[in-house]
Amino acid sequence: MKVILVLLCLAIAGRELYLAFDRRRRAGAPEIADIRTQLTALKDTRDELEHFRSAQRERLERLTAERAAELAPLAAGQDRLAESLRETDDRIGSLVAQINDRMVPEVNERLNAQKAALERLAADVAALRAHLVARLDQAVAASLGAEPADLVAASLTAAPDAARAALAGPFERFLERYGLWCELADGDRLYLSGRSPRGLERDFIELLAALRPGPGAATAEAAALLDALRGAARAAAQVGPLLIVRTSGDLLCGVLPLAELRLPETAGLLDDPSRAAARLRRLPAARLLDAS
Repeated sequence: MKVILVLLCLAIAGRELYLAFDRRRRAGAPEIADIRTQLTALKDTRDELEHFRSAQRERLERLTAERAAELAPLAAGQDRLAESLRETDDRIGSLVAQINDRMVPEVNERLNAQKAALERLAADVAALRAHLVARLDQAVAASLGAEPADLVAASLTAAPDAARAALAGPFERFLERYGLWCELADGDRLYLSGRSPRGLERDFIELLAALRPGPGAATAEAAALLDALRGAARAAAQVGPLLIVRTSGDLLCGVLPLAELRLPETAGLLDDPSRAAARLRRLPAARLLDAS
Protein backbone atom coordinates (compact mmCIF):
# COMPACT_ATOMS: atom_id res chain seq x y z
CA MET A 1 0.00 0.00 0.00
CA LYS A 2 2.83 2.32 0.82
CA VAL A 3 4.41 1.58 -2.51
CA ILE A 4 1.23 2.48 -4.29
CA LEU A 5 1.03 5.74 -2.40
CA VAL A 6 4.63 6.56 -3.21
CA LEU A 7 4.14 5.81 -6.88
CA LEU A 8 0.95 7.86 -6.88
CA CYS A 9 2.79 10.79 -5.30
CA LEU A 10 5.60 10.51 -7.85
CA ALA A 11 3.08 10.45 -10.68
CA ILE A 12 1.32 13.51 -9.34
CA ALA A 13 4.63 15.32 -8.85
CA GLY A 14 5.75 14.44 -12.38
CA ARG A 15 2.51 15.68 -13.82
CA GLU A 16 2.86 18.96 -11.96
CA LEU A 17 6.40 19.38 -13.19
CA TYR A 18 5.38 18.71 -16.78
CA LEU A 19 2.47 21.13 -16.52
CA ALA A 20 4.79 23.79 -15.03
CA PHE A 21 7.37 23.25 -17.81
CA ASP A 22 4.68 23.38 -20.50
CA ARG A 23 3.32 26.63 -19.10
CA ARG A 24 6.77 28.16 -19.11
CA ARG A 25 7.48 26.95 -22.66
CA ARG A 26 4.23 28.35 -23.93
CA ALA A 27 4.84 31.69 -22.18
CA GLY A 28 8.33 32.20 -23.98
CA ALA A 29 7.19 31.11 -27.43
CA PRO A 30 5.99 34.61 -28.52
CA GLU A 31 9.31 36.13 -27.46
CA ILE A 32 11.22 33.47 -29.34
CA ALA A 33 9.03 34.03 -32.37
CA ASP A 34 9.61 37.77 -32.14
CA ILE A 35 13.33 37.24 -31.88
CA ARG A 36 13.19 34.92 -34.87
CA THR A 37 11.20 37.57 -36.77
CA GLN A 38 13.77 40.25 -35.87
CA LEU A 39 16.61 37.95 -36.92
CA THR A 40 14.91 37.33 -40.24
CA ALA A 41 14.33 41.06 -40.73
CA LEU A 42 17.94 41.75 -39.75
CA LYS A 43 19.16 39.15 -42.25
CA ASP A 44 17.03 40.77 -44.95
CA THR A 45 18.45 44.19 -44.00
CA ARG A 46 21.99 42.82 -44.13
CA ASP A 47 21.32 41.35 -47.56
CA GLU A 48 19.95 44.68 -48.76
CA LEU A 49 22.98 46.46 -47.29
CA GLU A 50 25.36 44.07 -49.04
CA HIS A 51 23.47 44.59 -52.29
CA PHE A 52 23.65 48.39 -51.78
CA ARG A 53 27.36 48.17 -51.05
CA SER A 54 27.93 46.10 -54.17
CA ALA A 55 25.94 48.58 -56.25
CA GLN A 56 27.83 51.55 -54.79
CA ARG A 57 31.18 49.79 -55.29
CA GLU A 58 30.34 49.09 -58.93
CA ARG A 59 29.22 52.70 -59.39
CA LEU A 60 32.41 53.99 -57.74
CA GLU A 61 34.55 51.75 -59.95
CA ARG A 62 32.63 52.95 -63.02
CA LEU A 63 33.03 56.60 -62.01
CA THR A 64 36.73 56.05 -61.29
CA ALA A 65 37.24 54.47 -64.72
CA GLU A 66 35.32 57.30 -66.41
CA ARG A 67 37.30 59.90 -64.45
CA ALA A 68 40.59 58.22 -65.36
CA ALA A 69 39.55 58.19 -69.03
CA GLU A 70 38.69 61.89 -68.82
CA LEU A 71 41.96 62.74 -67.06
CA ALA A 72 44.16 60.64 -69.37
CA PRO A 73 44.39 63.35 -72.11
CA LEU A 74 45.02 65.98 -69.43
CA ALA A 75 47.79 63.86 -67.88
CA ALA A 76 49.29 63.31 -71.34
CA GLY A 77 49.13 67.07 -71.94
CA GLN A 78 50.79 67.72 -68.60
CA ASP A 79 53.53 65.25 -69.48
CA ARG A 80 54.07 66.99 -72.82
CA LEU A 81 54.08 70.36 -71.07
CA ALA A 82 56.61 69.13 -68.51
CA GLU A 83 58.81 67.74 -71.30
CA SER A 84 58.54 71.02 -73.19
CA LEU A 85 59.47 72.95 -70.06
CA ARG A 86 62.49 70.69 -69.54
CA GLU A 87 63.58 71.21 -73.13
CA THR A 88 63.10 74.97 -72.75
CA ASP A 89 65.12 74.99 -69.53
CA ASP A 90 67.88 72.99 -71.22
CA ARG A 91 67.96 75.38 -74.18
CA ILE A 92 68.00 78.43 -71.91
CA GLY A 93 70.82 76.87 -69.90
CA SER A 94 72.72 76.16 -73.12
CA LEU A 95 72.20 79.72 -74.36
CA VAL A 96 73.34 81.15 -71.02
CA ALA A 97 76.44 78.95 -71.13
CA GLN A 98 77.18 80.07 -74.70
CA ILE A 99 76.69 83.71 -73.74
CA ASN A 100 79.00 83.27 -70.77
CA ASP A 101 81.60 81.51 -72.91
CA ARG A 102 81.50 84.19 -75.60
CA MET A 103 80.57 87.40 -73.84
CA VAL A 104 82.31 87.15 -70.48
CA PRO A 105 85.85 86.88 -71.91
CA GLU A 106 85.07 89.70 -74.35
CA VAL A 107 83.65 91.89 -71.59
CA ASN A 108 86.65 91.12 -69.39
CA GLU A 109 88.97 91.93 -72.27
CA ARG A 110 87.22 95.24 -72.87
CA LEU A 111 87.31 96.08 -69.18
CA ASN A 112 91.01 95.26 -69.06
CA ALA A 113 91.58 97.38 -72.17
CA GLN A 114 89.69 100.28 -70.61
CA LYS A 115 91.67 99.86 -67.40
CA ALA A 116 94.93 99.89 -69.35
CA ALA A 117 93.77 102.97 -71.29
CA LEU A 118 92.93 104.75 -68.05
CA GLU A 119 96.32 103.83 -66.63
CA ARG A 120 98.04 105.14 -69.76
CA LEU A 121 95.97 108.31 -69.60
CA ALA A 122 96.88 108.80 -65.95
CA ALA A 123 100.56 108.27 -66.79
CA ASP A 124 100.32 110.72 -69.71
CA VAL A 125 98.66 113.33 -67.49
CA ALA A 126 101.34 112.86 -64.85
CA ALA A 127 104.10 113.15 -67.49
CA LEU A 128 102.45 116.23 -68.97
CA ARG A 129 102.25 117.83 -65.54
CA ALA A 130 105.89 117.05 -64.89
CA HIS A 131 106.84 118.48 -68.29
CA LEU A 132 104.81 121.63 -67.63
CA VAL A 133 106.47 122.08 -64.25
CA ALA A 134 109.89 121.62 -65.85
CA ARG A 135 109.12 124.17 -68.58
CA LEU A 136 107.92 126.63 -65.95
CA ASP A 137 111.16 126.12 -64.02
CA GLN A 138 113.10 126.79 -67.23
CA ALA A 139 111.03 129.91 -67.87
CA VAL A 140 111.75 131.12 -64.35
CA ALA A 141 115.48 130.48 -64.85
CA ALA A 142 115.41 132.24 -68.25
CA SER A 143 113.72 135.25 -66.69
CA LEU A 144 116.62 135.40 -64.22
CA GLY A 145 119.17 135.47 -67.05
CA ALA A 146 119.81 131.76 -67.73
CA GLU A 147 120.09 130.42 -71.26
CA PRO A 148 116.80 128.93 -72.58
CA ALA A 149 116.69 125.16 -72.90
CA ASP A 150 117.08 123.70 -76.39
CA LEU A 151 114.35 121.51 -77.85
CA VAL A 152 114.32 119.47 -81.05
CA ALA A 153 111.54 117.47 -82.66
CA ALA A 154 111.78 113.79 -83.46
CA SER A 155 109.49 111.24 -85.11
CA LEU A 156 109.32 107.53 -85.89
CA THR A 157 106.82 105.94 -88.29
CA ALA A 158 106.57 102.51 -89.91
CA ALA A 159 104.26 100.50 -92.12
CA PRO A 160 102.74 98.20 -91.15
CA ASP A 161 102.17 99.64 -87.68
CA ALA A 162 103.40 96.42 -86.03
CA ALA A 163 106.87 97.06 -87.49
CA ARG A 164 107.24 100.15 -85.30
CA ALA A 165 107.73 98.01 -82.19
CA ALA A 166 110.96 96.56 -83.64
CA LEU A 167 112.25 100.09 -84.34
CA ALA A 168 111.43 101.63 -80.95
CA GLY A 169 114.33 100.08 -79.02
CA PRO A 170 117.14 100.96 -81.50
CA PHE A 171 115.66 104.45 -81.93
CA GLU A 172 115.66 105.12 -78.17
CA ARG A 173 119.24 103.90 -77.81
CA PHE A 174 120.26 106.17 -80.71
CA LEU A 175 118.72 109.15 -78.93
CA GLU A 176 120.54 108.29 -75.71
CA ARG A 177 123.81 108.00 -77.64
CA TYR A 178 123.47 111.67 -78.63
CA GLY A 179 122.43 112.89 -75.20
CA LEU A 180 118.75 113.40 -75.97
CA TRP A 181 115.81 112.53 -73.76
CA CYS A 182 112.11 112.76 -74.38
CA GLU A 183 110.30 115.68 -72.79
CA LEU A 184 106.91 114.81 -74.29
CA ALA A 185 105.53 112.21 -76.70
CA ASP A 186 102.43 112.74 -78.85
CA GLY A 187 101.81 109.63 -80.91
CA ASP A 188 104.69 109.23 -83.36
CA ARG A 189 106.06 112.70 -82.61
CA LEU A 190 108.52 113.36 -79.77
CA TYR A 191 109.97 116.52 -78.27
CA LEU A 192 113.58 116.10 -77.14
CA SER A 193 115.87 118.16 -74.98
CA GLY A 194 119.54 117.96 -74.04
CA ARG A 195 121.23 119.14 -77.26
CA SER A 196 121.03 122.21 -79.46
CA PRO A 197 119.92 121.81 -83.11
CA ARG A 198 123.19 123.37 -84.28
CA GLY A 199 125.31 120.87 -82.35
CA LEU A 200 123.19 117.97 -83.63
CA GLU A 201 123.57 119.18 -87.22
CA ARG A 202 127.35 119.07 -86.91
CA ASP A 203 127.35 115.66 -85.19
CA PHE A 204 125.01 114.10 -87.74
CA ILE A 205 127.11 115.30 -90.71
CA GLU A 206 130.10 113.64 -89.04
CA LEU A 207 127.99 110.52 -88.48
CA LEU A 208 127.21 110.25 -92.21
CA ALA A 209 130.90 110.49 -92.97
CA ALA A 210 131.62 107.72 -90.46
CA LEU A 211 128.91 105.49 -91.96
CA ARG A 212 130.42 105.69 -95.46
CA PRO A 213 132.68 102.83 -96.59
CA GLY A 214 136.31 103.33 -95.77
CA PRO A 215 138.13 104.51 -92.67
CA GLY A 216 135.98 105.77 -89.83
CA ALA A 217 134.12 104.18 -86.96
CA ALA A 218 130.33 104.29 -87.15
CA THR A 219 128.54 104.19 -83.86
CA ALA A 220 126.93 100.87 -82.94
CA GLU A 221 123.62 102.59 -82.11
CA ALA A 222 123.39 104.14 -85.60
CA ALA A 223 124.23 100.82 -87.29
CA ALA A 224 121.59 99.02 -85.19
CA LEU A 225 118.95 101.62 -86.12
CA LEU A 226 119.77 101.26 -89.85
CA ASP A 227 119.56 97.47 -89.62
CA ALA A 228 116.17 97.74 -87.93
CA LEU A 229 114.92 100.12 -90.63
CA ARG A 230 116.02 97.67 -93.36
CA GLY A 231 113.62 95.13 -91.86
CA ALA A 232 110.60 97.42 -92.41
CA ALA A 233 108.71 97.77 -95.69
CA ARG A 234 108.26 101.53 -95.29
CA ALA A 235 109.55 103.61 -92.41
CA ALA A 236 110.97 107.00 -91.51
CA ALA A 237 112.90 108.40 -88.54
CA GLN A 238 113.71 112.01 -87.79
CA VAL A 239 115.87 113.51 -85.05
CA GLY A 240 116.14 117.26 -85.48
CA PRO A 241 117.88 117.83 -88.84
CA LEU A 242 118.59 114.10 -89.38
CA LEU A 243 116.10 112.33 -91.61
CA ILE A 244 116.26 108.58 -92.41
CA VAL A 245 113.79 107.19 -94.96
CA ARG A 246 113.10 103.56 -95.82
CA THR A 247 111.17 102.86 -99.05
CA SER A 248 110.65 99.65 -100.98
CA GLY A 249 114.09 99.86 -102.57
CA ASP A 250 116.07 102.56 -100.77
CA LEU A 251 117.41 103.48 -97.33
CA LEU A 252 118.55 107.11 -97.38
CA CYS A 253 120.03 109.24 -94.60
CA GLY A 254 120.20 113.01 -94.88
CA VAL A 255 120.92 116.07 -92.73
CA LEU A 256 118.54 118.90 -93.63
CA PRO A 257 119.62 122.53 -93.24
CA LEU A 258 118.22 124.04 -90.04
CA ALA A 259 116.51 126.81 -91.96
CA GLU A 260 114.57 124.21 -93.94
CA LEU A 261 113.12 122.69 -90.75
CA ARG A 262 111.00 125.83 -90.30
CA LEU A 263 109.24 125.37 -93.63
CA PRO A 264 105.68 123.93 -93.52
CA GLU A 265 106.34 121.43 -96.31
CA THR A 266 109.23 119.90 -94.34
CA ALA A 267 106.88 118.88 -91.54
CA GLY A 268 104.91 116.65 -93.91
CA LEU A 269 107.87 114.78 -95.38
CA LEU A 270 107.47 111.84 -93.00
CA ASP A 271 103.89 111.32 -94.17
CA ASP A 272 105.17 110.45 -97.65
CA PRO A 273 108.47 108.48 -97.57
CA SER A 274 108.76 108.56 -101.38
CA ARG A 275 108.60 112.38 -101.42
CA ALA A 276 111.02 112.51 -98.50
CA ALA A 277 113.46 110.26 -100.38
CA ALA A 278 113.23 112.55 -103.42
CA ARG A 279 114.02 115.56 -101.23
CA LEU A 280 117.00 113.86 -99.64
CA ARG A 281 118.49 113.03 -103.04
CA ARG A 282 118.73 116.79 -103.75
CA LEU A 283 120.98 117.39 -100.72
CA PRO A 284 124.72 118.03 -101.10
CA ALA A 285 126.91 114.91 -100.99
CA ALA A 286 128.21 115.76 -97.52
CA ARG A 287 124.66 115.74 -96.16
CA LEU A 288 123.45 112.56 -97.89
CA LEU A 289 124.17 108.86 -97.42
CA ASP A 290 122.66 106.02 -99.43
CA ALA A 291 122.67 103.09 -96.96
CA SER A 292 120.62 100.78 -99.17
